[in-house]
Order: sequence, then structure tokens, then C-alpha cells
Amino acid sequence: MTAEISCFTYEQIYYTLWELSQRYSQVTQFRVIGKSHDERMIPMLELGFGREPVFCIGGLNGTDRYMPSCLLKMAEEYCRAWECGWTLGEFYQIKELLEQWKLCFIPILNPDGYEIYEKDYAVIRNPIYRQMLRMQETPCKEYFCNARGMNLCKNFPTSYYRKKRVGHEPASENETKALIRIFQEYQGRGLLSFGIADKRIVYFRQPQSYAVNQRCSRFARHFQKESGFRPERFNLNLSGAQNEMPGEGSPERFFAEIMRQPSFRIELPAGKTTDTPDIDSYQQIYTIPLEYLFSMSAE
Repeated sequence: MTAEISCFTYEQIYYTLWELSQRYSQVTQFRVIGKSHDERMIPMLELGFGREPVFCIGGLNGTDRYMPSCLLKMAEEYCRAWECGWTLGEFYQIKELLEQWKLCFIPILNPDGYEIYEKDYAVIRNPIYRQMLRMQETPCKEYFCNARGMNLCKNFPTSYYRKKRVGHEPASENETKALIRIFQEYQGRGLLSFGIADKRIVYFRQPQSYAVNQRCSRFARHFQKESGFRPERFNLNLSGAQNEMPGEGSPERFFAEIMRQPSFRIELPAGKTTDTPDIDSYQQIYTIPLEYLFSMSAE
């Protein structure tokens, strides 16, 4: 096994997901869940036979070069393990888990921001958006929003969402709407959102939902054993200085509030943003979705 994981382009991520659906057609299905504001398609790969999916999402931040490639590699490994009947990790029987459950991989929710990082603002086809972004004078390697300048990590309609400026409405972006539609259509039994920030697993506690909160806490401890990351609790009924994201809507928070199901954000340290992700960091997280399915099956 090499010490690095190739960092894929947007086109490579899109077509590799499609190719996986063709090669492993018995267990996978490819779907475009929507388009970005600059008309780039947002792909999703469904893996498994279960009726109730668990969502694995990434690539909300345009500067995140790591997680989209990791999620793609994760999907590839799971498909190969299913075909060969392999056990992943120490004891995860992938065929048994995928008979009961389904994983929905959405590795790149912000394709416009991802492309800007790689190819400069000239890659934006819409001339109005392109000029608007250039006028901001933000270096491409530091630009994390979508083509309209919106931070997708804070665009979901949650209880404590507060409008910051004109046009900054909840769920105003195509990418946000696409993910919300999928949540509503599929419902789902959990959300695993992968990103870059700190070495931790954040789980979202819900007001007046003791059973779900207990499950979230238990799952977080299981994930800690798998990855070595520290678990951190986030209370949905806190706001202001007590709340890490006061008044603004993340997808994890939206899922926890609306779906009333466990919701987690798995974060790697901010230093892991190179174009050549290392295999050690990947190995810390690649069995987390399987641990979640295994824990759900054991309930």
C-alpha cells in the first residue's frame, strides 16, 4: 500500500463513481442529486441493498482537497470488498452489513469551489459569478465558498439560523437544496459528514430526545476506538457564546433537527489539506461508516 492517496479532480470523482456503478451494478446505483450554480452535476453513489441509508458526505468546503478523494477511495474499497467477500478492519463483514443497510456517498457537494481551488476563477462559466468572485480578491487557494460566494457549511435552515446579509437566506443555494431533497426523499438512519478542521468527532444532541442522544454518545465512543479522535458533544438547544456555530445552519445540525437521527461530523486536522493525502490519516477514518452500520445492526 502506498503512503499517499491520489487527489482526484472533479471529473475523475464524477466518472469514477459512475464507473463503480457500472462495474458493481448488483450492489450500487449512480445518481445525480442536483447541479451547482455553475451547472456542475453533484454525483451520489448508493451502495448496499438496505432500504434505510446512511449518508456519507464531504467536499462542502472548496479548499478541502482531502475528503472527496478519501470518500471516493472508501467507496472503491467497500465495492471491492463486497465483490471478493473480504472482511475490512478486524471484523466488518461487508456483505452482511450491505444486505441490511445502504451507504450513500456524496463526496463532493461543492464542485464549483473544488474547481476554483484547482483551476482559478476562470473555471467559472457564468460571467456574472466569475467577475463577482474576482472582485473579492480572495486567493483561489483560500476560497471555500461556492460560485455565488456562499458558505455551504452555514446555509441550511436550522432553528438558530440568523440572516447575516441581503440574499443570505437559508437553503438559498442549489447545492444545499440538492442535499435537503435527498434527505427528505431517503429519510436515512444517520449522517456522517467528513471535513477538515480538527482531530475530533462531533455529535449533535437534540432537545427532548433522550434515546437518540444516548445512541449518539455511544456511537461516538465506538468511533473514538476506531479512529483515535476525541468525541465532542454539540447541543442543539444552546445558542450564543455556548454554541460553536451560533445562529447558522450546518448540514449536520439540519439532519439532527429535522430527521431526528444520529448526526456526526468527522474532522481531520487542518494541516491535512495537501494534494497528496497520506494513507495513515485515511486509515483512521475508513472503517467509521462500517462501525456505524455494525453498531446499528447490534441494537
